[in-house]
Amino acid sequence: MSRKKKLEELSAKREELRNQANEILTADTVGEDQMTEADTLIEQAKGIDGQITALLDEERNVASRMEALNSLADHGDAIRGIHVPGEPNPSRDRQEELALPRHNTLRNFHGDVNGVSAEVRAYRFGQFALATLGRQLPGLFSFPTATQFAADHFGMYSPLNVHSGGGGGTSGADVFVPDEFGTDLIRLRETYGVARRLCRMKTMSSDTKTDPRRSSGLTAYFVGENAAGTESDAKYDDVRLTAKKLMAITRMSAELAEDAVIDIGDELAGEISYAFAQKEDDCLFNGDGASTYGGILGVINRLQTLTAGTAPGLIAGDGNSWSALTLANFEAVVGALPTYADGPNSRWMCHKTFYYTVMVKLILASGGTTATEIVNGRRVPVFLGYPVEFSQVMPSATSASQVPAVLGDCSMGATFGDRRRESIEFSTQATVGGQSLWERDQIAVKGTERFDINVHSFGTDSAAGPFTAVETTS
Repeated sequence: MSRKKKLEELSAKREELRNQANEILTADTVGEDQMTEADTLIEQAKGIDGQITALLDEERNVASRMEALNSLADHGDAIRGIHVPGEPNPSRDRQEELALPRHNTLRNFHGDVNGVSAEVRAYRFGQFALATLGRQLPGLFSFPTATQFAADHFGMYSPLNVHSGGGGGTSGADVFVPDEFGTDLIRLRETYGVARRLCRMKTMSSDTKTDPRRSSGLTAYFVGENAAGTESDAKYDDVRLTAKKLMAITRMSAELAEDAVIDIGDELAGEISYAFAQKEDDCLFNGDGASTYGGILGVINRLQTLTAGTAPGLIAGDGNSWSALTLANFEAVVGALPTYADGPNSRWMCHKTFYYTVMVKLILASGGTTATEIVNGRRVPVFLGYPVEFSQVMPSATSASQVPAVLGDCSMGATFGDRRRESIEFSTQATVGGQSLWERDQIAVKGTERFDINVHSFGTDSAAGPFTAVETTS
């Protein structure tokens, strides 16, 4: 049997097992026996998934070697020699993968993108970073292999003129990360944070962008025979985005080697993306309009302009601490969410600590929980029928007059404006945290991006918006 036919059969069997488990778990009544049967089906599906992965790896290995063989027969070296810098070259990428240096387990690059493995992408990003470092600090670092790599692959930097100030790589100037890495860095930010994943995304082609928003619609009126109808107008207002510059600075050892290029690329991508994702989330939820948040007003502060207990969308809790919140408080939050915002994108947003110390406690206290559920937990956190999204910038400790959990659809209530891709800059002369990097033989790495978040719809004291929440009392 061919690998393709085997893959088709395994995929069909895995889907059948998944469907059977789903039917059991979504039934009106799920007892302990049914949970055990579902667990068995899930484990069987996992086993088949492993077989599929092994076959796919085998297929890729065979394909890569066939390509290498064909490239030799077709004089692939000569063809690669006339490759246009900056354009993809899949055949060369596959050769790179076969000759990659040893490296630690990758933490940040995962899976294949357009047929290019995580290892190759981390290697390419590391070569770009080392070439940029050598370009910006030519008196201290020289990475000729990386410089040649950047010239061949990204059309950046001339290895014959490394000390010149041209080509966008002048010493002390930041350099835009090549477009090919944008997908990986954005995926990392979506993994670490929620802002980019949940908000409505808008690409900004200039420093400011104005996006129309429908604030009210037409009104229908009854009319009598031969009577004129009553005119009404749909109303629109503007959602304005103004790009702010965000900067992240980290340090790395000055003892760098080109044979560690994969680890360098993986670590740099993770550090910068994590810092950006954390700040983006902080602005989305906790922004108070101050310079700390780039003037952004977040969801929590927007909601707290309303009057808890009066505004339909801001429910007053039964006390001034987490322990005083009741299931009825959260049910009121669900009941307040408007129907137009009650869709597949609606979810709870809270700190992981709040979910497990408050929400789960209420779930267990309500009864009907099986021993299997307590032992295994829920793979996807759910509360009152809605998925729970963890954001570690949300409140992690109880306090009075606090909004610890929000329910709603971010794509309806908040717009994320993305102005430009990331840039990167290196320095050994900077002072970071009051410490001289030159004295410590370290390198400062500075990444920047430009974005804005506008939380434009959050309700009023007379009408709920796409965000509803509970607030502890004062």
